[in-house]
Amino acid sequence: MNIIETRPVGKLIRNESTPARFVKVEHYSIPSYQRGYRWTELHVKALLEDIDNFLKSQNMPGAINESYCLQPIVVVAQIDEDGLRQWELVDGQQRLTTLYLILKRLNRPHFEITFDKRPASNSFLSSLTEGVTNHDTPDFHFMSEAYRCINNWFTQKENEDIGYPDDFANKLLNRVQVIWYEVTLKSKNAKEQETEKIDIFNRLNIGKIPLEDAELVRALLMSRIEGNTKREKLMRQGEFSNEWYEIEQWLRNPEVWDFLTDKSMANHIQLIFELQAHNKNSENYNTYKWFEQEIRNSNKASERSSELWKETKEIFGRFRYWFKERTLYHYVGFLLSAGRISLAELLQLSETDKKSFKRELFLKIKTYLEQIDIQQLSYDSNQEELKRVLLLFNVLSVERMKSNSQLRFPFNLYNKIRTSTKWSLEHIHAQQSQDPMQNDKAIREWIEDTLSSVEHINTIDKGIGEDGQPEITNISEYKSELRSILASEKIDKDAFNSIRAMVVEAFDSTGTKHELENMALLSCPDNSRLNNAIFPVKRDRIIKMEREGSFIPPCTRNVFLKLYSKADNQPYFWSTRDKADYIEEIENVFNDFKSKTDL
Repeated sequence: MNIIETRPVGKLIRNESTPARFVKVEHYSIPSYQRGYRWTELHVKALLEDIDNFLKSQNMPGAINESYCLQPIVVVAQIDEDGLRQWELVDGQQRLTTLYLILKRLNRPHFEITFDKRPASNSFLSSLTEGVTNHDTPDFHFMSEAYRCINNWFTQKENEDIGYPDDFANKLLNRVQVIWYEVTLKSKNAKEQETEKIDIFNRLNIGKIPLEDAELVRALLMSRIEGNTKREKLMRQGEFSNEWYEIEQWLRNPEVWDFLTDKSMANHIQLIFELQAHNKNSENYNTYKWFEQEIRNSNKASERSSELWKETKEIFGRFRYWFKERTLYHYVGFLLSAGRISLAELLQLSETDKKSFKRELFLKIKTYLEQIDIQQLSYDSNQEELKRVLLLFNVLSVERMKSNSQLRFPFNLYNKIRTSTKWSLEHIHAQQSQDPMQNDKAIREWIEDTLSSVEHINTIDKGIGEDGQPEITNISEYKSELRSILASEKIDKDAFNSIRAMVVEAFDSTGTKHELENMALLSCPDNSRLNNAIFPVKRDRIIKMEREGSFIPPCTRNVFLKLYSKADNQPYFWSTRDKADYIEEIENVFNDFKSKTDL
């Protein structure tokens, strides 16, 4: 189990758990897969001045005793050649080496650092003193330049205040903390562990962060909690932990998480932290760095930390309200799922009052509907727009069912499919395939499914034809021929494909095939199971798939059950009249929405 906690610099020095060591200080090793020390004067001065600013804030009248937190160091416990524990430094070499040089200049006890396979660097680091410079290797150059910078900086401070180094050393050891991230390796043997450590290091340095950024923020915020007494501080930390747990557990609800985002996070509260930090890149600890900078730049670090946590809770409160309030849930869910707005943009919009926020979302959806002509959308050129329109049709159809206030469109199920197996457009009436079927097993399955679905159908009444006469097709002969083909030991593929074309034609209707009137939303795997079947077969399979646990969008189910058809004398046939009724229902739902005034 990984350990994340804050530790004062003094605890980085004292080794309290390896009594066999003669000198009881911690030992850190820098593995050979890392480059050496490379901090410049700019980096070193920045660290010194950050700590100096902290010291000044603590010396102000009425200052609260606070701690200053450095960025994380990442370590793995290992056993050295003497059988004693030491720490392999996976990340944080530059900071830890600089702290070593500072402690050395202050003549204070310090931890030990060794560079794997670079014994000359070990000797040079331990022997560094004032006036020593060496540029023979990159390690020697940067170490000697850093020590020169540190020495000059403290010399100047001593000239101003002879007691400054002692004050600095005392605060550094006891009040300056680092976030200690101790990684537990999963691998068992030494070779695999070495590979795992290198992998962690590489991922850190290309931005694929294995560290739990939220836990670093948690440690930072916890370290800033203050109280007038130790008991009060512990009570406040306990309250913080309870609030953290409440937020994390609520966000872990799949109905909530998949409604808000499709991101994968070890700690779900990280989503809120990223929104606070406006995190748009993958820099190591980027969100953590933003929080640290916000606190560091504040004159009252403890108060700023409390403000940041309050902001976290406020965003959580907004999320919870959006999810709970039924109309907002559907507006927010559609806009996010359809990619019409980002979570960050939603938060900006929600800065106003609740009624104004809801109206803004309504207007965004209304504007979207006014910008498209659903009659002109085509499978050939507008597939993604058709999917968005059908999603909105489903969402608004559910939202307008006021008689059942508990019924909500399941965005979690919709988004799971959207980000994994994907959504597709299902032709309600099958497209006539140009390619003959050749696989014997597939042919037999097609015949069996078709005969099962049309078992009680002998004639198809298509209504009045173009000649003004009733258009009735008798399919009894087709069924007989299909049974004959199925009973044959060897499939006559030519005969089958000829009969198949006639069966599909019999269940066909006039009009378009690729417009909205013949489209429904279905997941790609479920779509493939329908496989250009005729309408009654598709309807039976839709019912079966839903019983088996597939998520069938409500309007897709309704259209195959012909619930939108005003006169359903032919439940097994998708007619021109059915198409018109379907489009009319979609338009009614959209028009009702656009004319809403009760917001």
